[in-house]
Amino acid sequence: MRAEDLLQAMNGIDDKIIANTYNNSNSGTIVHIKKSFPLAACIGIALFAAATVTAAAAIHHFWGRGMNGIVRSTSQQQQTLTEQGQAVVYPEKTDYSSYQVTDQGVSIAPETVIADSHYAFISFKVQGLNVNEMEEPGAELTYNLTDASGEESYYINGTSSFFDGTYPNEEGMAVYEDGSPMEFTENGELKLRYVDENGDLEYNLMISTADASDTLLGKTLHVEFQELGIYADKCEFVPSVVGKWNFDMNLPTVSNAKTIEVNKAVPGTECTIETIEVTPISIIVNYKIDGSLQQIEDCNGIPMFSGLGLKDGSNYMYLSNGGSSYFTDDSMKKGASSSCFQRIIDTSEIRSLFIRTSDYENAEVVEIELP
Repeated sequence: MRAEDLLQAMNGIDDKIIANTYNNSNSGTIVHIKKSFPLAACIGIALFAAATVTAAAAIHHFWGRGMNGIVRSTSQQQQTLTEQGQAVVYPEKTDYSSYQVTDQGVSIAPETVIADSHYAFISFKVQGLNVNEMEEPGAELTYNLTDASGEESYYINGTSSFFDGTYPNEEGMAVYEDGSPMEFTENGELKLRYVDENGDLEYNLMISTADASDTLLGKTLHVEFQELGIYADKCEFVPSVVGKWNFDMNLPTVSNAKTIEVNKAVPGTECTIETIEVTPISIIVNYKIDGSLQQIEDCNGIPMFSGLGLKDGSNYMYLSNGGSSYFTDDSMKKGASSSCFQRIIDTSEIRSLFIRTSDYENAEVVEIELP
């Protein structure tokens, strides 16, 4: 396009729009444009802004819809953890097509992997599986770890499901991924959003070590999908596609873990928090037990991690996304509570811990400020 044609094309565009375009770039400079500002200068600003945005987009590591369903994150967090090696974005790989497996007309490929020593989140894109609006898709799969020598280890915990388009907000209530409240049909059925605008689905897998002394870092995760289908009445899984979709993925070797000395008692308990071991995706709270804890059935009485307070004033009281509590020595004078997070956390910004006073149902939640 000639310069005069570009000038003509931009004639009539409000200068405020051009200014807003510039302000949304990554330059960090705010320019206030008055009506008397020369149009040619506006063109230069708009072109510079467009080039800046394009350059930023070219290096952005997008984790995908499914991973953002497991663990909420900002664009900057996605960028940082991917560049540090704690997250791996498979579509960025030059040989990404070799990871895609197609069988019976359905294609599955890994999307994003995030891991630390004890937890890992894995998302897969599923294309070609037909799911109606009010149907819940499901899958039958197996998974295990292998170490560098190829020896298999089956002692991992895991949970998995198709991403339903929702996530818990700061109050722990479910909302859609765009933040809007949940919707229901005329019959009172919850509307879920499994399918994206392209007709694709995302399958999420979360695994954890069965033993606190084990590590996921550097291991190879083998995943095999065998059946895909829907859950019919009474939650019965009905396969509609039977095939084999196999994947071997190297888990990250970076955890970004840090240990923080706390040495504070948990109010209303006989436990003292000695240290926490925290990463951007999980935490282990280590306790000294000063007395004896009341154990009832499957409950051991050890305080459970619930959430975190951040230095900016944010309180994520229901940050825990599953976990466990356990004794760490035979004398039962040491214990721990382990949990992964529902969102990425900047560990340098932690202000306080929210702890349930035990693992009993309806236990009180108390806040403990870090030193």
